[in-house]
Amino acid sequence: MMFRNISIRAKMFFVIFMVVLIPMIIVSGLLYKRSEQSITEQASKVVISSINFAVDNIDTALYNVTGMSQLLLTDNRLFALAKQELPLEPEVKYARYSGILDLLSFFKNRIKASNIMEGIESFNLYLVHQNTVIDSNSTYYENIDPGNLDFIKQAQSQEGVDRWFVSRSVDYYTLNHIETRLESNKQITFDKILKNEDKTIAILAVNVNENYISDYYRKIQRGIPGDFVVLDANANVVAYSDKSILGTKTDLYTRINSQIQLLGRESGSFFYENQSQFVVYSISNYTGWRFVVVIPSSEILGKVYEMRKFFFILISVTGLLIFAVTYLLSNLFYKPLLKLVKAMHKIENGNLDIRILDNRKDEYRLIYQGFNDMADELKLLIKDLANEKVLNQEAEIKLLQAQINPHFLYNTLDSIYSIAKIKKVEEISQMVAALSKFFRYSLSGGREIVTLKEAVGLVVSYLTILNIRYKGEISFHIELPEELGDCQVPKLLLQPIVENSIYHGIEQKKGHGHITITASTNHEGLQLIIEDNGIGMKEEDLAKLSSSIALETTDDTSSFALRNLNRQIHLKYGYSYGIKIESVYGEGTKVTIGIPIVSKELLFE
Repeated sequence: MMFRNISIRAKMFFVIFMVVLIPMIIVSGLLYKRSEQSITEQASKVVISSINFAVDNIDTALYNVTGMSQLLLTDNRLFALAKQELPLEPEVKYARYSGILDLLSFFKNRIKASNIMEGIESFNLYLVHQNTVIDSNSTYYENIDPGNLDFIKQAQSQEGVDRWFVSRSVDYYTLNHIETRLESNKQITFDKILKNEDKTIAILAVNVNENYISDYYRKIQRGIPGDFVVLDANANVVAYSDKSILGTKTDLYTRINSQIQLLGRESGSFFYENQSQFVVYSISNYTGWRFVVVIPSSEILGKVYEMRKFFFILISVTGLLIFAVTYLLSNLFYKPLLKLVKAMHKIENGNLDIRILDNRKDEYRLIYQGFNDMADELKLLIKDLANEKVLNQEAEIKLLQAQINPHFLYNTLDSIYSIAKIKKVEEISQMVAALSKFFRYSLSGGREIVTLKEAVGLVVSYLTILNIRYKGEISFHIELPEELGDCQVPKLLLQPIVENSIYHGIEQKKGHGHITITASTNHEGLQLIIEDNGIGMKEEDLAKLSSSIALETTDDTSSFALRNLNRQIHLKYGYSYGIKIESVYGEGTKVTIGIPIVSKELLFE
């Protein structure tokens, strides 16, 4: 409806916009999204392939190193020294510690020589009873504080057992619990515990250089841009170019790790931080680490961004062309039409002498000529109508003079009633009295809206006349509370329904008929119920009648009165009110009329 009310020029622009620009925007958007998806999928496959290759080799190396460390703990010399509870004599201590130091160095060199892992850093062995740490890279340290060394704390808390974690190396700073910002004192550690009779007697730490993982990935990354980072399951940084955050959590990588957990896949990719970062990851089955590559979106979507810019320019230029085409079309079609509209407005304002003068040769010439002819005929027609109006007024005056005065009709009926009473013809006197009342209520001074009391009086007069006709075979009962008598209702609200009850119900059943009319109120308004004990209706007939009444237009003339009454109620009071019919074949029919309670007179259209 709103589209019909806008100007032709606006409609032209809207139609061209919908036909040209909208499809272009949709197609451009789909092409952009498809290109973006294709490029990101390809980039994701390449990066995941590199990451998985690195993960497989790093996992294999780490697994082999842990296997070697388990083999180291089976050495008899190490076990004998670890379960020694009494302090050792200096000479014995030096000899046995030197032997263990050589053993640790041997395993370290063996791992490197066998190309198991180039990044092996050292072994640390903590002897619990001797409170001594032996470092494969230097010497042994006695009487240490175990709380100063990460690998001992992790083992004692069981958090570091059978998992790799970031720790500080054993050196002067860590042994003396001195905080340092040196990047070289971070390493990746794996703990193994040696027990004797369920008591921990030694802790072996395998240490890998923290650069090993990052360096290995850089060797195979094949020119892939972005930051490479390794996170453990708790989002702690295991490997990264910035050594200062190793072993800690950052807000960025914590959120990335949460997103990886939400995806629930071993590998994948997603955009992050308002599409500015493209994250590709793969999860190690052995360590549970997240190998993550964070790539700036511009690195992989540069060409797509150029395509988006091209689409934007194309759509902008097309929009300007639409404005230009619309302006051109408005000159060709809208301005001649506007001239016609202005001339019609002048006709509407009473200027019947207006004519359109134009020497056009196209179809508008015929339109203008038709308008001019119409204006000539309209001027002539109005002149004829003015003459006819004068003649009609004279005819109406004569017709009014010839009309019968209603009082003459009432007086005549009263005279017949008086004569019938004198002659003692009771049936005629009752029928004339009822007919007189019926006419009085029917005319009602020309009013269409009357009180409920008057509408009921009309029905009473009608039933009185019919009861005389049917020789007393029809009785009726009316329940009208006094407080509802002044409610305003349509004059012929009840009479058509009562008429149907008699002719289609009571008369068809034969025998004594009874009609009950009840007025009451409910939460919706005024409720009028007309019940009869007539023949009633079968279910299919009732359904057909209800359907016919509900339709505003139908060829069925049998329900004309009820359908017309129901339609008038809808037009007057709305579709929440109307007529409802219930009937049982052989028992009778019940009609319920629902209308609002009105305390003042309304015009019923």
